[in-house]
Parts: sequence; structure tokens; C-alpha cells
Amino acid sequence: MKKYDLIRKQCAIGMAVLMAVMAPLPAVSAELGNGPLGPLGAAVQEDEAPGSQGVGGAVTETGGGPLGPLGAGGTDQGTGSGSSETQTGTDAAGDQTAAPAYSEEEIDAYFDNSVMVGDSIMLGFRNYAMRRPGTWLSRIQFLAAGSYSTSHALEPVTQKSLHPMYAGQKRQIWESIALMGAKKVFLLFGMNDLNISGIEGTCENYKAIVANIKALNPDAEIHLISMTYVLRGKAKNKLNNDNIRAYNESLRRLAADNGWGYVDLAPHLADEGGDLAAIYCSDEFVHQTPEAYDVWCGVLREYAKEQLGSAQKPEESVSGGPLGPLG
Repeated sequence: MKKYDLIRKQCAIGMAVLMAVMAPLPAVSAELGNGPLGPLGAAVQEDEAPGSQGVGGAVTETGGGPLGPLGAGGTDQGTGSGSSETQTGTDAAGDQTAAPAYSEEEIDAYFDNSVMVGDSIMLGFRNYAMRRPGTWLSRIQFLAAGSYSTSHALEPVTQKSLHPMYAGQKRQIWESIALMGAKKVFLLFGMNDLNISGIEGTCENYKAIVANIKALNPDAEIHLISMTYVLRGKAKNKLNNDNIRAYNESLRRLAADNGWGYVDLAPHLADEGGDLAAIYCSDEFVHQTPEAYDVWCGVLREYAKEQLGSAQKPEESVSGGPLGPLG
């Protein structure tokens, strides 16, 4: 019996040792799982929290996980000083349909050193601007004359010619622009051209005028403004709204082909039938009211935003996205 008792004790001791070896080590497990360097420790939890707000997701996608190649730096980009960079990336996606925001001062400054050239429609805008001193409009220069056309602009200067005055003297508009030192030139012709030169002839005249401007002022930016419409039922021969629409489309192509700007003003002054809206007509024909020139201001300021955005695009393409070229 003593022999069997000894065997039972040895078996019990062996079983106890085996159970002890197989038992979990809670102290070690707790140290590994809950300590600051554990695989599921506090650093990971901090990364996961921003992810729930839609900021850390960019880090996870780029780094392959909360502790990917960007490590803690990835988290800082989502929640710290780098958050503006992440936001820039988000904005870049949104900018496919929305222009960046610009301050009023930046938009106003776009029209510094600019000149607007044209006929009596532009002359009306000049008079409108002159009655608003201290605004961005008062910083624009004008070369406009009643009945002026592209054909008149290419004629020699004489006592009877229609060339606008500058510094007390009639001059070719490109001479006046050079003397002004204007950096942006906005051209509005057509009202007195369609019945004289037609669509193609007027576009050819535009090319000659711009060539002369560039010859004296090679750095000047050129911007064409669409011709505005005639009041319904007031068309005169080729001066009708169907021809004006065709002419404006030719101007658009002319601008695109030559790298010039194009301000699509006409549709903003049209009624539902595509004619000059009565509320914007001052003379039962083609000339315009102050309310029309209010619309001009809005269109021009939106155009300025587009141009400011276009000027930034090359810089954005170099940056390569929210993390820059070295991101």
C-alpha cells in the first residue's frame, strides 16, 4: 500500500507542476497589453480616435495602419499643426466644383492697373464707375467713345476720328494703353461692328488691335468681353440677338485660341427669351441702366476670382497634394 501511496503523491505533484506551467501569467500579460509600448496600447487608441472623426483616415490609408510608416507623425498631421495640410487635401477635392475663397481686398486688387476699352456700352460703365469714388471701380481706367468700333480703332487719328481721348489728346488706343502702363486690357466691341464688318471681319479686327497693343505693351493681359444683347423686337439688320450669340461664340473661340481671357457677360443680362432684359435697358434699344452695371460688377468680380484661382494652379500642381512633393 505504501508503494501505491507514493505513486499517487508523485502523480499529484507532477500534475500540479504541469498545471502551473500551463497556467497564464496575468502579471506579464497585463504588462504587455496595457503598458505604453504594447501593440494595443495608448498610442494606438489615440490614433483610432481621430479616425472616427474622419481625420485620421488619411493617415491609415497612407501609412497602412495606425502605426504605419508615418507613425506618430501621421497622427500629428491629422490632429495637430498638420491638420491644415489635411484640410487642404480635402479642399482640393472640393475645388473641382468650387473656387477658393479670396478676400475683398484681393478681388479689388485684381483690377489695379487695368483699362476697359469699348463703345457707348462701355462708356456707360465708365460713367457708372465715376459715380462711385473710393471703390475698386475708381481704380479702373477707361478708353471708350460713343459709336466706337474695331474698324474705327484701326483708322488713323484725325480731328474727326472717334478715338478716345487720353491725357487731353486723341490717340490710337494701343498708344494710350502703353502710356497708361496698363497690365490688363478688357475689350468690348461689336455693337457698331456687326452691320459694318460682320462676325468674321470683327474678329479679324480684334486680332489686329491686340497685335498693336502687344507691340507696345507685350506683357499686357488681354480679356475680351462678350457683346450684350438688344431689347426684344429692336433688332437692326445684322444687329440681332441670334447674330450676337454667334459673334460671342466666335469671340470665345478667339480668346481660347490665343490664350486671352473671356468674360461671358451677356447671359447675365438676358431675359428668359435670350434678349436684353427690359429692367436692364435704358433706351428701348441696347443701352443699359445702373441695375445692369450692378450686374457687370458681380460678373467681373466672379471673373477675378476665377483668374486668381487659375494663377495659383501651377503652384498647386508642383505641391502634388496635401503632403507636398516630399510627402
